[in-house]
Amino acid sequence: MEERQRLLLIRQNPWWKNKKIELPTFERDLFKELQPYIKYKQILAVVGLRRVGKTILMKQIIQKLKTENNNICYISFDDIDFQKYEVAENLINYFLEYSNKKEMRYLFLDEIQKLPNWADLLKVYYDTEEKLKIIISGSASLELNINKETLAGRILTFHLPILTFKEFTRYFKMETNIDSENFLREYDLKFSDKQEKYQEIFQKYILKGAFPELLDINIEESEYIKKYIKESVIEKSIFDISRITKEDEKIIYDLFKLLANSNARLFEIMNISNILKINRNKISKYISLLEKSFLIKISYNFTASVAKQIRTSKKQYAAHSSIVISLLDYPFEIINTELIGHLIEGVIVNNIEKVSFWRTPQKNEVDIVTKDKIPIEVKYKARITNNDLNSVIKFCEKFKIKNSIVITKDIIEKRKINDIEITLIPAWFFLLYWGKR
Repeated sequence: MEERQRLLLIRQNPWWKNKKIELPTFERDLFKELQPYIKYKQILAVVGLRRVGKTILMKQIIQKLKTENNNICYISFDDIDFQKYEVAENLINYFLEYSNKKEMRYLFLDEIQKLPNWADLLKVYYDTEEKLKIIISGSASLELNINKETLAGRILTFHLPILTFKEFTRYFKMETNIDSENFLREYDLKFSDKQEKYQEIFQKYILKGAFPELLDINIEESEYIKKYIKESVIEKSIFDISRITKEDEKIIYDLFKLLANSNARLFEIMNISNILKINRNKISKYISLLEKSFLIKISYNFTASVAKQIRTSKKQYAAHSSIVISLLDYPFEIINTELIGHLIEGVIVNNIEKVSFWRTPQKNEVDIVTKDKIPIEVKYKARITNNDLNSVIKFCEKFKIKNSIVITKDIIEKRKINDIEITLIPAWFFLLYWGKR
């Protein structure tokens, strides 16, 4: 191994020289979720969209480890010289040589997808080294999924999402805990007198809140925010897809832009194929790649028939409203236009674990149906009439459901119509109440 590579490795591991690293004190929710798994043998893989904080998360885990400094090694494969199998092997062996083999050793490998045949390398160390815990990260989940077969039974995968609204609010030291059994009472006691502040935080979240590095950037710096998201997240992510799959980067970008322009709306593969003049099978493949890379989320029609789900129109959502705003260069004043409803719906969908939508041939439609069959309609406005509730009522009557939710701008109340209880709840409060169910 060359001297330059050894010295760079030492620079990536300042604790070997008893130097402290300065890190943000704010911890993502996944940090706590990962802790119980560190004691197990399996490799931990943290995957997610670019710039969501995977590197910081890994270094925060390092900072909390109670072990000898020489028993922790961090390797970032952003360095092009490290992106070779033999070099990576030499780096790991260098660490293992100087570590204490009688104690648990921790190996952190960042941006692992940039290393060819990384799964084969990790399999060797997993199978041959005692007292070695391996934690990896990767931006391109599609490549991680391709290689995971080699590590079957040896790897556990965790998704680090974009910042949830609950995390975003917690960063600004506002109350986020809600007793879900008595949430209306909780609102009255803990949130009602601060609702304007929560609305202000929610608007910031809609406009730029997805990425940790933007937390302290004022929304007045809209051009910087949009440029950061477009170049550091969108373009880099699509470049990753193209590099890994050898597919056309420009076509994937154009497709993503087209999808963003119809965010939270129905789409059909054939229509997109005709617009872009690309084979429909190719379009279907590219949409799948965008989904696997966490740039979009696909929602299917609520039906028991899998064949019907595939055959009928689907809905798609960009990973966050700020991505749509940045990609399409919308002014931040969009928050005061009717277009905001589609962006709010996308944010709600991305904060719920698994969703579908309901649409009938008669054009009855419910925006969101949860895995527990709870219908959720997004009506982001200040006044809600009973006519606005017709679709959720029809859904409840058809499927014999007694409860439904309507997302509002600032109304919070319960209404009973035809023996169906409808909870009207502000978008910001819903995101705190519902979390990532």
